Amino acid sequence: MGESEAGSETKKSKNMCNKLSKSKLSKMQKEILSVRIVRGISTAVAITGLALPAYSTIVQTASGFSSVNQPVSFRASLSISGDILTVVLENTSTQNSTAPSDVLGSYYFDILNGTTRPNLTYVSAVGDVWLAKKGTAADVLQTPGANLKAVAAGANTWQFKTVVPSSNPFLGFGVGTVGNSSLDPSSFNGNIVGNRDYSIYAGDISASNLKDTLLVKGPLTFMFSGLTGFTEADINPKGVFGLGTAPDSLMTGVTPTPVPEPATAIAGALLLLPFGATTLRMLRKNRKV
Repeated sequence: MGESEAGSETKKSKNMCNKLSKSKLSKMQKEILSVRIVRGISTAVAITGLALPAYSTIVQTASGFSSVNQPVSFRASLSISGDILTVVLENTSTQNSTAPSDVLGSYYFDILNGTTRPNLTYVSAVGDVWLAKKGTAADVLQTPGANLKAVAAGANTWQFKTVVPSSNPFLGFGVGTVGNSSLDPSSFNGNIVGNRDYSIYAGDISASNLKDTLLVKGPLTFMFSGLTGFTEADINPKGVFGLGTAPDSLMTGVTPTPVPEPATAIAGALLLLPFGATTLRMLRKNRKV
């Protein structure tokens, strides 16, 4: 179906409005015609694809300064497809990470439909692992597309945990490669995660306190199953990024409020304009009767 069919539906419904205002029909007949008018509008909207904005990937961003006063920024992108949730974490800082307090070691998020949270199963965590080098030496790519899913003692990579939403940071789920002991009971198991290994950094390392550390650069992608019956509309627009190991600081990421595309809004207004004008004429005629 195309725009010509939508225009045809609009004309048909407009003609019904005109007939309704001019004829001396019974109350029930007018009600029937009114229903047909509404159906005509709905059909035209469906044909042209006009609808309320659909939810897509939820993007949370945060920026500010680390505990050592270094400018930092982070991004989390969350999407649901069928039974699978994908979470992509990125350190989007424009300056080099200079200390453990600048790197991203944990992230908390939430999904809630009414009072129900999904029973998430940790499927995978994949990212590029680099060996940090101090000074002028370039960092070395160690393992592209490394498996960073931690489930057993000594893994030292990224653990997933269903956390306590009534305690800081007040969300339902978390992933981390650090202990976050100050956030207990929303902390991670120190036997499974490492100290700061596999945290997400930016730029090239020049600080001695990160020398010869295995870190992640670029996106780190997590996948979870168990999302049947949930959509992006159920994802909390707020997420929390943990920097350092304790963590040294927390930054709240927010999702900007989506607005309809200008073309969609204009097209919708133009489509419904004839109905508004016709209705106004009908009201004026009724007042004269």
